[in-house]
Amino acid sequence: MPRTLSAAESLDDFFADRRRGATGHRLAGIDRAERALRLAVERTAELVLTDDEQVLVHAERQFGVEGAVARVMPASGLLLVLEAYLAHLEVRPTRGAARRIELDTCAALTRHLARELRHLDVLPATHRIELALAGCGAVTQGPGRRLLKVLGLA
Repeated sequence: MPRTLSAAESLDDFFADRRRGATGHRLAGIDRAERALRLAVERTAELVLTDDEQVLVHAERQFGVEGAVARVMPASGLLLVLEAYLAHLEVRPTRGAARRIELDTCAALTRHLARELRHLDVLPATHRIELALAGCGAVTQGPGRRLLKVLGLA
C-alpha cells in the first residue's frame, strides 16, 4: 500500500509546479488561489476529518496554528474540500481573469490528485468536481473540458 500523502504535502508539490515559470499577474493569481484553497482546507476540517484526526489537529495547533488541518488531512480529503470550495465559488461574484485562474487551479489540482491517488477510487469525486466547475459558469473551453478528457469522461 502506498504511503498516505498529507494534504499539505500534496498542495506544496502542486503549487511548486504551478509557480514554475509563472511571473507577474499569473504568479499573483496563483498565490491568491493557493491562499484561498489553503483557507478552505482549514475551514472545512469538520466536514472532512474524522474525530481522531481532529484530535491530531488540536495537537498540531500547539506547534503551529497555520496549516494544521492540511498537515493532518490525507490528500484524498482535498477532493471533498474542492467540492465545497467550488460550491462557494459558484455563488461568489468573482469574474474575469481571477475567476479563470481559480477554476483552472481547481481543475489542475483535481488532475494532480487523480494521478497521486490512482490507488483509490477517485472517479466519483472527480466527476462531482467537474460538474461543479461547469456550474461555476466560466468553464467554456478551459479547465473543465480538459479535466473531462483526462479523466476519460469526454
